[in-house]
Amino acid sequence: MIYESQYWKNDLQKNVFFLFEKLDQKVWREASFAAVEKRVMLSCYIARKLAEASKIPPSLFSADVPLYSYKNKGKVVDLMNWHRIDELYEIEDAQKITKPFSYIVNQIIHSFIFSFAFNNDNRLEGILFNSDRSKKKQLYMIKVQDFIDALSPIAQCYISSAVLERNEKGELVVVQAE
Repeated sequence: MIYESQYWKNDLQKNVFFLFEKLDQKVWREASFAAVEKRVMLSCYIARKLAEASKIPPSLFSADVPLYSYKNKGKVVDLMNWHRIDELYEIEDAQKITKPFSYIVNQIIHSFIFSFAFNNDNRLEGILFNSDRSKKKQLYMIKVQDFIDALSPIAQCYISSAVLERNEKGELVVVQAE
């Protein structure tokens, strides 16, 4: 359980600023990839931990976020070929969809494929991901700006009041937070 969420939210805000600054980067080294990967993973963990501790309104964690889905071409995705994204998925046929941010966070935390998409100027555009369970069906891409837009309200959220009720198990749960 998180006792004081401010420290977690401060770190999340630092990660949001870091990712925002990376949107303009054109030269990428191995250390840059690792730093972005680490910040994305930690941001997802922080967001999920804050949601589980009822330190943010449930609506922020369950909000629909736009992303793209690419169908698997019917090939096996494994440790030897996961990086051959264009051979495994129909990247030319993107389907624009929405998923709850909670789903995206869990897919990234449990990712089998985790990589980045760049635009023609070699700027970071998206995060490619799927989990061990979803790799046979599809690959997802969330635009980094959409990821930032989903994280920012979580980092800046300060709950001033909450309504709690006991659920059918007798546990106290937050039913409304503002």
